Amino acid sequence: MSDPDADLRRLAEAHGVYTRFHDLQGHEQTAAPDTLRALLSALGVPARSPSDLRDSLAVLSAPGLAGQLPDERILLADTPETLALPAPCAWALIDEHGALAAEGRGTDTLSLPRLEIGYYTLALTAAEWRKEIRVLVRPDRAPGHAEATGLTQCWGVTGALYGVRSAQNGGLGSYADLGTLAEGLARHGAQFLGINPVHALGWAETEIISPYSPSHRGFLNCDHIALEGGLGPTPEAALIDYPAFRHAHRAALEPAYEAGKDDPAFLAWRAAADPDTEAFAQFEALSERHGAETHRWPAAARKPGQGAARHAGARADFHLWLQYKAETQIHAAQGRAKGAGMGLGLYLDLAVGPRPDGAEVWLNADTIATGVTIGAPPDHLSPEGQSWALAAHAPTALASAMYLPLRKILWNLMSTCGLLRIDHALGLMRSFWLPEDGSPGGYITQPYEALLAVISIEAARTGCVVIGEDLGLVPDGFRDKMQAAGLYSYAVWQFETEDDGRVRDTSSLPEQSMACFGTHDTPTISGFWHGVDIEWWHRVGWMRAPERAERHSARAHQRAGLREACGLAPSARFDQVRDGINRELAGARSAMVAVQLDDVFDVQEAQNLPGTIDAHPNWRRRLPVDVAEVETAPELTATAARFNARGTAKTRGAA
Repeated sequence: MSDPDADLRRLAEAHGVYTRFHDLQGHEQTAAPDTLRALLSALGVPARSPSDLRDSLAVLSAPGLAGQLPDERILLADTPETLALPAPCAWALIDEHGALAAEGRGTDTLSLPRLEIGYYTLALTAAEWRKEIRVLVRPDRAPGHAEATGLTQCWGVTGALYGVRSAQNGGLGSYADLGTLAEGLARHGAQFLGINPVHALGWAETEIISPYSPSHRGFLNCDHIALEGGLGPTPEAALIDYPAFRHAHRAALEPAYEAGKDDPAFLAWRAAADPDTEAFAQFEALSERHGAETHRWPAAARKPGQGAARHAGARADFHLWLQYKAETQIHAAQGRAKGAGMGLGLYLDLAVGPRPDGAEVWLNADTIATGVTIGAPPDHLSPEGQSWALAAHAPTALASAMYLPLRKILWNLMSTCGLLRIDHALGLMRSFWLPEDGSPGGYITQPYEALLAVISIEAARTGCVVIGEDLGLVPDGFRDKMQAAGLYSYAVWQFETEDDGRVRDTSSLPEQSMACFGTHDTPTISGFWHGVDIEWWHRVGWMRAPERAERHSARAHQRAGLREACGLAPSARFDQVRDGINRELAGARSAMVAVQLDDVFDVQEAQNLPGTIDAHPNWRRRLPVDVAEVETAPELTATAARFNARGTAKTRGAA
């Protein structure tokens, strides 16, 4: 008799489910049978009963000659390729627009011509079998920073758009504020301005404020739309009152739509909108009318189509107008950034995934994994691990759709900015799924090389530079492949430590990387120096008093290491420490260096405490200065002076 547990493990491994993995401490963890069954089910592979196992294992046997061929090939652009054949057949290569790119007959092999980057389907036909192979043709490398900036090294600034103060935004940073901020920073030599994700959060979900919990990553957050005449100055309060802002902002958007719905520019944009844009607007209208729980909607509205359009009615036009305004304004901000001298301009962020109840899931039900959400095991960002409550696209289903949902999202973002950060890029190789039935989480293999190909294709088409946020439990070979594809690593200096906990010299940071001291998920320089993050971990109950004392002791050791790395005396003041950290980062060999606005202005509290929702005021903190004052602020002038020396002009003809 067969061993059910062994059969389950064999089936899991065949479908890319990890049966074991190593945790942050290097200890091997074995996935529980319940985890394997839940993750297989999420992939659409029955495994709940012995008969399920037998049937699913039987499917693994390759059927005939077609089963000897791959489902997918990844090729380099402008490079001829040969494919071995199991038997003679006719073949035709169809491009992504449905046009015939090449055809012929083969016996033992077929030879493909030199191809432009893009997506193709290779159809093989013989008397008794047929096979379709996905063909992804990628560039040798994604675009690099030097091509856009003309500099071998450059620097820029990151900050929270929602926290920007101005005389007109009424309480939340706007796309108009974004353009103003970018222009001011560009005049100081910054080559990019990075912000939190500006994905659509969902009009009906009034309680959602996290930029990393979007409804759809391919559309824009309408909270940042600037209104003609404005909403008055930002309130003095240090924390954002989202309900009050949204009440005032949305009340003003309604008459603005009535006044602008017949604008020829909007009408032309609407006429050119693709079906997904129209469906997204319908989703927003439906959620207003029927609530956020799509399973409670009328049956005809539970999936995109004519029924949904009918139920959405004329209100969908309002949501189309919102996307038009948001898109127009963020493109204007990019234009202002580039016009003022920013080589890269806006630096946007791609969140890990969408909310399960959001528009991205509704629009792409065929590729979404069921019964699971995305999270992370315990790591240095969150000692308790993280449940992100985000939906995942199932690898096989996404591949079968020629990665179209991802391609559209990437195109929409990359055509807006010059630099894109992929949050938790480790998920391109493997992602940690948490079953909704309460079983322990586990890892799923992702089609890493294919996803890198898709990213590099879309980056090449838009000229966008890409950073993969590679923090956490990094699998062997991950960074080598990512960098070989032209993507940049993400080097957070406070995490780059020796075995004894001291920070490494900045000369050890990867050349093909963006370096920074911290991020929105880490303590600021001031917060790190004063142990504010440790106090928060203790406050939310993640550690008891003895561990708190141990952490503060370890932080004192890290402070000593930073002083040593920066050449500072033990008696150095904090401002000297901050300046020393910036000086060392400016001297790093990393291609790009990012400085947080919070650090420019010595903000102590972090924007986010990973693993919390309400226990810490995540995504609510405002910048202490008005956007109109940033350009002339002495703090920015001093910071820019330290970083401007790092960029040197490329020599003509240099690679």
